[in-house]
Amino acid sequence: MQIDSVKKYLSSPVKTPYFLFVNDSQYTSVLQELSLAELPFITTSRFCNDADKFPDIDNLLEFIKTADIKTKDKKFVVIGLGEYLAFRGITEVTNVLSQLKDMNIGEAKVILLLRGLVSQIKELKTDQRFDDRRYSVIDNAECNLSLLLVDQSTGLSEFTGFRALLVELEKGRCGNVVVNSNVNLDSSFFTINKINNAYEGIKFILKGFNLPRSCGSDIYWAELLVELNQNNGSLNEVFEKQDFKNNFETDFYFRLANDNYHNWLYFISLKSKIDTITNGYLRFVLEKTNRYEDFNNNILNAIIDIPHTDKRFTSFYMERKTLVAKFPESDIANFIINNRQVVSESVYKLTDSTRVEREEIIAWLSKNGLIPQIESIYPALSAYMKKYVFKCPELADLLTNYFEEYKLQKIINKLEPNFLDKVDELANSPRKFNRLPTRNDVIDSMDKSDTYLYWLDALGVEYLSFIETLVQKRGLSISINIARAELPTITSFNRDFYDNWQGKKEKNEELDEIKHKEKGGYNFENNELPIHLVKELDVITATIEKAATELALHHYKRFLIVSDHGASRLAVLRRKEEQYNTDTKGEHSGRCCKLFQSYNLPFAAEENEYLVLADYGRFKGSRAANVEVHGGASFEEVVVPIIELTLKNRNITVKLVNEFVIVDSRTGTEIILFFNSSVQDVSIVINKKHYPASQNDTNHFTVQLTDIKRAGEYPANVYAGDNLIGEIMIRTQGKSGKINDAFDDLF
Repeated sequence: MQIDSVKKYLSSPVKTPYFLFVNDSQYTSVLQELSLAELPFITTSRFCNDADKFPDIDNLLEFIKTADIKTKDKKFVVIGLGEYLAFRGITEVTNVLSQLKDMNIGEAKVILLLRGLVSQIKELKTDQRFDDRRYSVIDNAECNLSLLLVDQSTGLSEFTGFRALLVELEKGRCGNVVVNSNVNLDSSFFTINKINNAYEGIKFILKGFNLPRSCGSDIYWAELLVELNQNNGSLNEVFEKQDFKNNFETDFYFRLANDNYHNWLYFISLKSKIDTITNGYLRFVLEKTNRYEDFNNNILNAIIDIPHTDKRFTSFYMERKTLVAKFPESDIANFIINNRQVVSESVYKLTDSTRVEREEIIAWLSKNGLIPQIESIYPALSAYMKKYVFKCPELADLLTNYFEEYKLQKIINKLEPNFLDKVDELANSPRKFNRLPTRNDVIDSMDKSDTYLYWLDALGVEYLSFIETLVQKRGLSISINIARAELPTITSFNRDFYDNWQGKKEKNEELDEIKHKEKGGYNFENNELPIHLVKELDVITATIEKAATELALHHYKRFLIVSDHGASRLAVLRRKEEQYNTDTKGEHSGRCCKLFQSYNLPFAAEENEYLVLADYGRFKGSRAANVEVHGGASFEEVVVPIIELTLKNRNITVKLVNEFVIVDSRTGTEIILFFNSSVQDVSIVINKKHYPASQNDTNHFTVQLTDIKRAGEYPANVYAGDNLIGEIMIRTQGKSGKINDAFDDLF
C-alpha cells in the first residue's frame, strides 16, 4: 500500500501536518486509497473568492490550524495546495511550508497531498525534527505539469479562471493544461507558455506550422483557429472542407477575387503546401509573399524582376500567363504601368491575353522596333506581320513586297523614304491595279448557291496572312481572289455586290468604325501609335470564328467574306495636305473630291466624276481621319480580297517522292510531290518565295526550284490553292551524294 506511512501518521502522536509528496502517475491511485481510508478531502480551490483569483491561503492555514476545535472531521486530506504553491514560486512556497511544518494542529490529523514541490524536501529536512514521521515521498515525486495561458478570444481555453484550473488539478490532471487566466504566474516552478492571440494558438496546435503572422489579419487567424478546433486540430481537414484540392491552379483568380476569409484560406493552403505545387512561378511568388494583401500584386508583378535572359524566364512566363488569364483588365493595367520601369525588358513580360496588353505590345514595338520573340508574345500580331505571297498574275511580286513593307511601317509607325518614293512612283504612273479584276467580275463568276455573304467593311489585303493563319487553325479550306474596288474607294460606289445579293447576307461595320469613326474608340490626335490594330485583329478573328461555326453547323456550304474597300494607315502618317487649289472640298479626309476642270494632278485618278488621290496627300476641306483613311487610290485602299471559306477535306496528305534530290549549281533542282487525293493549283513556299507546280497526273506534281543551287535542307509549305496542305523537308545533295557538298559539280 502506498499510504502505509500515512496510516502510521494517523495513529501517531505527531501534532503537525503530514507532508505526502507524490508524482503525477501515482496521484490518482493515492487519492483512491485515501478515499477508501474514509479520509475526506479539503480542496484548496474552495478558498478562491473569485473565479480568477488565487486562494486565500491565510484562510486555508487558519482552517488547518483550528481543525481540532472547529471542524467535524478531525482527519482530512488537503489537495491542490502543492500545485498552487508551485505556481506562486519560491517566496510563497517557503513562507507557507515553513508555517505548516511547525504548525500545531492538536489532536487533528492533516495530510498535505503535494505535487510539484519535491525540490523543497531538502530545505525542509534542514530541520532535524522533520523526519520520516512527518513526511514521505512516493517514488521520485516528479511532476511534469505545464500551463498554457491563452487569451479568451482565441477559443482555445479549456478552463476560464484560476479556480477552474485548480479544480482540474485537484482531480489529478497532469501534462499541459490550457487555461484563460489573468493571474500573475511569472515566478512559477512550472513551465508557463502564453498565447496572446489566435495566431499563437494555431502555432500551438499545429506543431511545425511556420507561416509568419504577417500572412493574415488577426480576424482571419481567429476564424481559422475556430475551424481547427472544430476539425480535430487538422489543417488538412479544414482545407478539404473548403474544397482546396491539390490542383491549385484551377479557378485561380476566382479563388482570390474577393478579400474574404475563404480567399485568404486559399492563400494559406498554397503557402502550406508549397512543396507540392508544380507551377514554378506560383512557388516563386509564394516564397516572396508573406502578406495576403500583396499576393495578387505579386502574382502580376513578380515577373518584372526576372530578366528575359534568365533561364527560368520562359517557364515562368507561361506559368504566369496561365495564372493571370482571368484577371480583370483593370488589374492588368496596373501591371502594365509597373512593367514600364525598365523599357528594354518590358515587352517580354507582356502577354496577348488582354486588350490593354496587346495595345501595350504594339505601342512598344512602334517605339523600340521589332523583336524575334513577338511570335510567342503576340502570335496574332506575328501572323499579321507574316509575309503573304500573292499569286495574281503580273502583280504578284509587286503586291507581295508592297504589303510586306506597308505592314511593317504600320507597326513601327514610321514612313520609310524608299517606300514613299514607290508610292509616288505608282501614283504618277498608269494605275497598275487596273490589271486586277473588279470585285463584281470575281463575284459574278463564282458559284453562289448555298453561300453566306459576309460584308466586312474596310477589309484590305494587308490582313490575308493573318486570315490564312486563323483559317488553318480552324481547319477550314480557303480560296482567295484578289480584286480591285471602284474609285473613289468609298462605300457608296462599292456596295452593289451586297445590294444585288439574293441569298443570306450580313454586313459588319466594326472594322470601318475602328479606322475612321469616333465610335471606334481611337483618335490619331489623342494617340498617334497604331494600337487600333489590336481591335482590328479581334474583329477579324471573330469573323473567322463565325464562319467556322456556320460551316461546322452545315448551315451553308460556303462562307464568302467580301470588302467594299481597304484603308490606308500610312496616308494618315504622311500628314500631307495638297497645296492645289480646288473648286470643291475634299471628301473622306480629303482623299478625293468632286471632279473639277483644268487640273494638273498626275498623281490623281479621274473616275465616277471624282478626282481620287493615289499618293498619300489629302485635299483641303475635310477633317483628318481618326486612325486610317479610305477614298483614295493607294494600293491599300483599292486592292480588296474576296475570301471563300468551306469545310476542309482533312484526309489530304502530301509527300516527297524522293527523300533526297540532286542539286545542280547551274540549273537548280526539281522535286516531285505525291498527293493521296486530287488537288489543283499546287505550289510551295520556301523562305517566303512562291514556286508554282505543274501537274503530271492525278496525284503527282513537279516543282522546278531553279534558284535552289546548294546542297542542304529546305523546309517548305505545300499549298493547294490558298490552302496549306502540309510541310515538307527538301533534302538536296551534290552529285557526289554528299548533302553538305555545295559545289561538288563545279570541279
